[in-house]
Amino acid sequence: MSVADTESVVTEKHYNSDIEKHSDTEKPSDAEPRTDTQPAGIRPPDGAFGWIPTLAVCVNYMFIFGASNSYGVFSTYYLNDKFQGTSATKLAWIGTLITSLMLGCNIATGALADKYGYRATAYTGTVLCTLAYILASFAKEVWQLILTQGVLFGIGASFLIAPSLSIPPQWFDRYRGVASGVAVAGSSLGGLWFTAATQAMIDHLGSAWALRILGILTFVMTGLMNLMYYRRVPARPRKHLFEWKALRRPVFWLVSLEACAIYTGYWALTFYVGTAARQLGGSQSDGSNLLLVLNAGSALGRVLAGVVADRWGNMNTLLASLVLTVVIEMPLWMRARSVPPLYVLCALYGMVSPTFISVNPVIVSTLFDSDVLASVLGMTNLFAGLGVLAGNLSQGAIFDKYDHREQFTNTIVFSAMFILFAALVVFFMRLYVLCLSRGQQQQQQQDTSTLRRMFFTKI
Repeated sequence: MSVADTESVVTEKHYNSDIEKHSDTEKPSDAEPRTDTQPAGIRPPDGAFGWIPTLAVCVNYMFIFGASNSYGVFSTYYLNDKFQGTSATKLAWIGTLITSLMLGCNIATGALADKYGYRATAYTGTVLCTLAYILASFAKEVWQLILTQGVLFGIGASFLIAPSLSIPPQWFDRYRGVASGVAVAGSSLGGLWFTAATQAMIDHLGSAWALRILGILTFVMTGLMNLMYYRRVPARPRKHLFEWKALRRPVFWLVSLEACAIYTGYWALTFYVGTAARQLGGSQSDGSNLLLVLNAGSALGRVLAGVVADRWGNMNTLLASLVLTVVIEMPLWMRARSVPPLYVLCALYGMVSPTFISVNPVIVSTLFDSDVLASVLGMTNLFAGLGVLAGNLSQGAIFDKYDHREQFTNTIVFSAMFILFAALVVFFMRLYVLCLSRGQQQQQQQDTSTLRRMFFTKI
């Protein structure tokens, strides 16, 4: 067996183990009933039925991540109009808490999804997100928006994202990367129309009614999509809420460190490109249009990332995209002297940078069993949430104190260095997995081939 077959062998073992674990000899406990309905027991991966829950996840991602991806519109409006004079650091708490709690709380909501069912967890998120929008529409002070649009929405989104993350990887094997890419493309598509709709509603109806309408749409659409949240493999009775065994595996810590680093640097462009455009003489509509271009590029890039990952390997694709992100971000943003180069930056950054959103769940799914996938993803997302919290607040402070709210040089360097560090972590994670695979094989190859495998093996 070649090292290139590592991922397919791992996933095949997971499918076989799924059948063994859920055989007729194992009876689920009456004390822990499962709330999801299973259409026909354990279905094999790569079936047509798997696209139904996957597309439902895609639509839900539009509303989960659409809020964070389009927050730049609210950020620009708050920073330059409604709360003009308020520090960027203080306003950064709103968008920061949306994403950090969405991911950080996943350590609890992911375990709840595995234990009590995908639909019950998702519907809890629907109610909380809707309530957050409605309450935020009546906010008059920044701290009120922090509690509603930030804290409450972030927690609600965490309940929605917990089952959503684990559905596409468990329904597909051969097309796992493509399925994950299609699902997470919904976040960019959501950011695309969320951005345009939010800007239009703020301009014509005001921010209060913009929030109320988004709340109503979220309630209706996610409520419908939650009905199609099926598990491929029925949940087993669990003694513990969290999957503590994952903590013993070095690869868990490598994935968590990579997620923390990438989320620390990733959101700088999303939050500040509108303000950058205003500094270069652009209008408020340029800010929203730049986010449209960013999200359009992301929608395309996330699907392509899945296709490339299935062909060339998940870690190879992730490593290349992180390096390219730094190469794109630093020169294009730092040297921009007018608005047009920002459009080029957003298009390229959008296509390349969000690969990790498609690929990270796939990497985890190849290394852990499907019936604990939501729990393990939730545990890794805790570190991602901490990265968002630290990164966005740090970027706001750097923009205020070192860039003096006049340019973004120090903010850009901060963002790029953490993304580059994430690439370094992925490189070592790749070497670790290759060493594990090599240790399971009989090797009679020369040292020159070892170096070749280090850099060119599909994994």
